[in-house]
Amino acid sequence: MAKMVSLPDNENRHFVIGEKALQKGNFASAAAHLEKAYEAEQNFAIARPLAASLNGLKQYHESLNVILPHYKTFLETDADTQLALDAWLGTLNFVMARTMVRELEPERRQHFLKQIEKAEEVVLKQRGEQIADLVRKLSHLGGFSRQEQQDLFSQVGLLPKAQLIEAAVPDLTDLSVPVAMRVSLLDLLTNVGYDQPVQYQAYDRQETLIPSELPGMAEETAGPQILARLQEALGDDDQELGKALVQMARVQVAFLYPDIERLIPDQAAFVQAYLDHHQGKATGFDKLFAWQAAETAKLSE
Repeated sequence: MAKMVSLPDNENRHFVIGEKALQKGNFASAAAHLEKAYEAEQNFAIARPLAASLNGLKQYHESLNVILPHYKTFLETDADTQLALDAWLGTLNFVMARTMVRELEPERRQHFLKQIEKAEEVVLKQRGEQIADLVRKLSHLGGFSRQEQQDLFSQVGLLPKAQLIEAAVPDLTDLSVPVAMRVSLLDLLTNVGYDQPVQYQAYDRQETLIPSELPGMAEETAGPQILARLQEALGDDDQELGKALVQMARVQVAFLYPDIERLIPDQAAFVQAYLDHHQGKATGFDKLFAWQAAETAKLSE
């Protein structure tokens, strides 16, 4: 009796057909098949051609949904980095494009920065009035309601580097802007490589900083260390309460960027005080905790 030749599994079949369609420039067919393959196994080998197919269809937001879970891997080669950059530029998010390029080695960075600069020039010609209006509003962010602040902040990616700087710097010392937004704007200035001194209103003082010399929130180490200590101190007791407490601490410790190490020199003491505070006990950090609570409330207004 002759042996039956086993057919490739359905997911692999979709992958093979999708790659062949991509090679022929048939992006719609490629995306349809590769999406089926990716549903079954969300690995980089499938994500790469799927992102290329979605970029070909100009479905850049969908492409980013595929790219982001494999972000570091996409930065390993110029060809894959180009796919990610095309997606960011396709969504007109210049801030995130520059943030991504900042992670590259200097010798690779310049090639991609030139592309971003050209794209910024094009959008300034096409949307100059819209960008100028956004800069005016963002630079006076404290004069708007919380919802309006959120809506304006959500558009910040559209700003080319020079316009981001113009919009963000005045807000860094404006106490009517929630600290979460001030921290985020400072981090964005770091990510786009702004190398001039700025005034920044920290928790307890106004200080002069050069954003490009800061580690950036993604690279800052003290915050994750504190959260790990807190998680360890909580152990397995009351998991739901513990998760909620760690999540709250994640937000509130971030409020202290870029001064976390200065304000919390003794991490163990801070973690113990944090736990004591949430049990209604007085601590040496109560003034800081009250400020954090007030800033947290602003996020939910």
